Amino acid sequence: MADPRKTRRSVDTAAGDGVRNKLRRWLHWLGALALLLLFAGGGVWGVITLRDPAVLPLKIVRIDGEFKNLDRRALEQAVGGVMEGNFFTVDLDVVRAAALRLPWVDQVTVRRIWPDTLNMWVEEQRPLARWGDTQLVNDRGGVFTPEPTALKGNLPALAGPTGHAPEIVARYQRMDNLFAILQLEIAKLSMDGRGAWTVGFRQGIELKLGHADTEARVERFVRLYPRLEQTENHKVKRVDMRYANGVAVLWGEAS
Repeated sequence: MADPRKTRRSVDTAAGDGVRNKLRRWLHWLGALALLLLFAGGGVWGVITLRDPAVLPLKIVRIDGEFKNLDRRALEQAVGGVMEGNFFTVDLDVVRAAALRLPWVDQVTVRRIWPDTLNMWVEEQRPLARWGDTQLVNDRGGVFTPEPTALKGNLPALAGPTGHAPEIVARYQRMDNLFAILQLEIAKLSMDGRGAWTVGFRQGIELKLGHADTEARVERFVRLYPRLEQTENHKVKRVDMRYANGVAVLWGEAS
């Protein structure tokens, strides 16, 4: 027959083991929770610390690029006016936008260089032509408004409806290559509200292309012009290509 005392001791031992296991599990979870709280607190502290401008401050702002018309001091002032925060918190998009607001700035790249430097690569606008009376346009059709003195150069003049600058620039570049074969240089290219094109050459000749089949009309003019130039005692003043089966030529006295 089993000893009642042994049975009671076995029950007591099992109960004690269960309590100890529960206690160990509670201690394990409490330790994990404490560790989690420690990391969370450290993370919050780290975020707050890194947002402090006095921690890892920006000491160097380096601006690279080749500038001909862009005023470096104006660029530095524009960027400096929005430079807030430290190495980690400075808003690169805000810095870039401030630079792009200057008329002679075309493209900007901004990046951080550890531990205290902000590097900017700035590309200056390269004007291809005048656009209207007060603006310039680059070779991608980007229109910008510089200081009035920048409009006094010997650039060709392009004009057309708002929003058509890229199309007009592309057309100018194609025509310029074709007319160079004839030793003609475009001084003015315009597209009116109906889509009709007119070319003015520095040699004093005006070319009317109209709004339809303009590419074909340009090619016809390129073939025709050498014969027109062979006419003695007369100089070509205007060529109107807006006819299906011919052209109209206005002559002037040869100099």
